[in-house]
Amino acid sequence: MKPKFQIFVPPQGYVAQRWEEGSSMPPLGILFLAAVLEKEGYEIEIVPADILRLSWNDIAKKIDDFKPDVVGITTTTENRFESFKLARIAKETNPKIITLLGGPHISMAREDTIKYRKEVDIVSIGEGENTIKELAKALETQDSLYKVKGLIFRDNNEIIFTGERPRIEDLDTLPFPARHLIPMEKYNFYVETRDGKKRKAQNIMTSRGCPFNCYFCATPVNWGRRMRGHSPERVIKEIEILVEKYGAEFIWFYDDTLNYNKKRLHKIMDMIIERKFNIKFANEFRIDVVDKPLLEKMKEAGLEQGFFGIEAGSPRVRKNIIRKNFDIEKAYQFLEWSKELDFIPGPFFIFSHHTETWEEAQETLRIIEKVKDINPNADISVAILHIYPGTPLEYIAKEEGILPKDFSWSKEEDMKRVETLPAAQGEVPLFKDKLSWWQIANLVFRWSAVSKKRISKSKIKKAIKDIKKPKDLFVYGIFFLALLKYKIINLFKKKQSQK
Repeated sequence: MKPKFQIFVPPQGYVAQRWEEGSSMPPLGILFLAAVLEKEGYEIEIVPADILRLSWNDIAKKIDDFKPDVVGITTTTENRFESFKLARIAKETNPKIITLLGGPHISMAREDTIKYRKEVDIVSIGEGENTIKELAKALETQDSLYKVKGLIFRDNNEIIFTGERPRIEDLDTLPFPARHLIPMEKYNFYVETRDGKKRKAQNIMTSRGCPFNCYFCATPVNWGRRMRGHSPERVIKEIEILVEKYGAEFIWFYDDTLNYNKKRLHKIMDMIIERKFNIKFANEFRIDVVDKPLLEKMKEAGLEQGFFGIEAGSPRVRKNIIRKNFDIEKAYQFLEWSKELDFIPGPFFIFSHHTETWEEAQETLRIIEKVKDINPNADISVAILHIYPGTPLEYIAKEEGILPKDFSWSKEEDMKRVETLPAAQGEVPLFKDKLSWWQIANLVFRWSAVSKKRISKSKIKKAIKDIKKPKDLFVYGIFFLALLKYKIINLFKKKQSQK
C-alpha cells in the first residue's frame, strides 16, 4: 500500500517571525519533494501553516483529517523548536505516524536532532528528492530503510546513518516545483520597483552550490562548492510558467550565485529578452567574476536589484577570517556600474566577526559610507554574526567558549546559555567576540543612519515581548539607550540645520 505524505512549513515560517504582511516566498524545497512524490503516484498534501495562519489545534486537526503515514517538516535553525513541536503533535495525533525532518538545519545538526528529539523518527540529509522517493518506495514495499542513502534514524535505540547520498548531477531530471499543491493566491509576495509599480513576484532557484567557503555559512556543506545548474532552456520554461500561470511580473532568483557561469547566464538573459517577458528581477552576484557587458545585458532583460556580500571592511577579516578574499575595488566598480546602468546594488555586511576589533568594525562603517557616496540608491543590509550548526564558525565558537562545548541545538533550555536577540533572528546563538554590546548597538544605529533604514515599531514591540531572561533585558536596554542617543543626535543636527 502506498504511504500518504503530509509535509508542513511550521507556523512561524522559515525565519524568526512571520513577515509583517503575512506573506512569504513559496517554499521551493518542499515543492520539489512534492513534485517527485506526485510523479511517482504518491498522495501528498502540502501544509504551509505560516501562510494559512494555522494554530497548533488547526495543525492537529489537519493531521487527523488527512491521516498521513508520514508527516514531513522543513526545518531551519530559526524554526527548529516549532518543527519539533509539530512532530510531537503528529505523534500525539497518531503514534503510528512516521515523523520525517529535513532542511538545512537538519543536515547540519543531524545526530544532535535524532539523539535528543524522540518525537522525530527519521532525518533526511542534504538534497532530498531522490531520498524521499526511495524512502516512499521502501515504506510501500516494507523494505529495509538501511538501503536508503541519506537517512538517520533509530533502530533499537541505536542511531543508524545510511551514508551520504551523491548529489544530483543533472538538475533538469527534476520535475518543476509543485506550486499547484499550495494556495498560491495566499502568497502576498510583491516587490515595489522604482517605477512605483507594485509587482507580483515569484521565486525560482536555477542552480545549487556556492563557490565560496565563508566560515559562517552552511551552504557549501548542504549544496557543495561545485556549482550545478538547470539548463537555460529549463530556466526559461519555468519563468514562462510563472509569468503565464501565476502572473509573475518580478522574478526573485534564489540562487546563491546566479553568475557562476557567464556563458550560461548570457544565454538565459538572451532568451528572456527574446521572449519579451517584460519582467523585473533580483539576484545575488559573485562580484569578482562579473563584467560590464553581462550587467548591460541583464539590465536590458530586467535587472532591478543585485545583491552581493562584502561582509567586512577590514581586508584582514575578509581574507583570514571569513575566507572571502577579493579586491574591494571590484565592489566599488560594481557600485559604479550599478549607478551608470541604473539598478539597485545590495551589499551585505556583518558585525562582530571572530577577532574583529572596534577599529576594524569601524572600517566596515567607512565602507558603508563610501557605498552610499558611490551610489545613494544602494540597499545596504547588515546583521550581527550568527552561529549555525556544522559550520567552521560553530567550531570556533566552542573553542572560544562562546558556545558551551556540550551545547545542544535540540534542547530549548540550552538557549539560556548563549547570547541571542530573538526579535531579530529567533533562537540562533550570536557570535559576540571582541566587541561589547554597546559597540554593536552603536554600529547598528550608525548603519541605520547612513542607510536611512529605520528600526520598525513592530520589531521594537517584538523585542519587548521576547524578553525571557535578565540578560535579554540588559541587551535590549543597551540597544534602547543607543537608539535614544542617535535620536538626540539627529534632533540636534536637525535644529542646527534650521538655524
